[in-house]
Amino acid sequence: MAPVPPVLDSLLQQAWAAQTSGRPAEAAAIYRRILERGDHAPAWLGLGQCQLDLQQADQALAAFRRAAALLPDSGAIRHMVDMLAGDRLPDRAPDDYVLWVFDGHADSFDAHLAALGYRGPQMIAALAAAAWAPQPARAILDLGCGTGLNGPVFRPYAHRLDGLDLAPRMLGQAARRGVYDHLYKAEVHAFLRRPPARYDAILSTDVFIYIGRLEEFFSLSYQNLTDNGEILCTIELGPPEAPPVQLMPTGRFRQTDAYIRACAAAAGFAVAQAEAATLRVEQGRPEPGCAYRFIRQQG
Repeated sequence: MAPVPPVLDSLLQQAWAAQTSGRPAEAAAIYRRILERGDHAPAWLGLGQCQLDLQQADQALAAFRRAAALLPDSGAIRHMVDMLAGDRLPDRAPDDYVLWVFDGHADSFDAHLAALGYRGPQMIAALAAAAWAPQPARAILDLGCGTGLNGPVFRPYAHRLDGLDLAPRMLGQAARRGVYDHLYKAEVHAFLRRPPARYDAILSTDVFIYIGRLEEFFSLSYQNLTDNGEILCTIELGPPEAPPVQLMPTGRFRQTDAYIRACAAAAGFAVAQAEAATLRVEQGRPEPGCAYRFIRQQG
């Protein structure tokens, strides 16, 4: 790949600085200056993101399609096209999209979630507190552990606490908490096909927003949980009349309550608890969510 000319590299840095500082109109103007010199995939991608921030969805879709034509192997860009075009529902977000979303924001991720009033860990912690004895009796797997927000809450319940994430810089933040026994870098399904141990409980907060279809997750979890093992998880909750799985313009998936219950039941889980609540507040709008505690039934 030819090196980026210094003038374009400088403009890209200026555009990125404006974009990440909350000035999408200014950043979009810089990206257009770059594109006046010819097609450039990162500029089309950046322009599309700015247009999304400016609530110009049609223009953003056109920009993402131009970027996808230049980088046809990019799952991340394809996911952005899918989330706006609405004519294809992927089973889950591509790995490179998840890495792109999380790895570049690891250092500021906790502060970002705090600003959104994110409550995923608190929601499942409340379910555990109502049902579990406070003793380290469980082997617990924290899927999509991110920076490790679940870790300190669930350490008192665990004789073994393992974390899993796809983004290495997020795992680095989790390691700094000093509460996990093992941390693994892998995609959720790949890990669950060959886990290092059987677990008594699996935690999954803000993970299903990047895994739309949940049938395989529940099937694999059933195989790798002990008898009466549990799943504590959250979803972004779609309304009852919505399709079972939706890919939203945020790039995240929503599931309905009926869908997740059906997936769990088909795999051999019973619902022990479910609690609907606001998951986060984004752009002033409460994001509906639901926390669940599923129990593995003996086959």
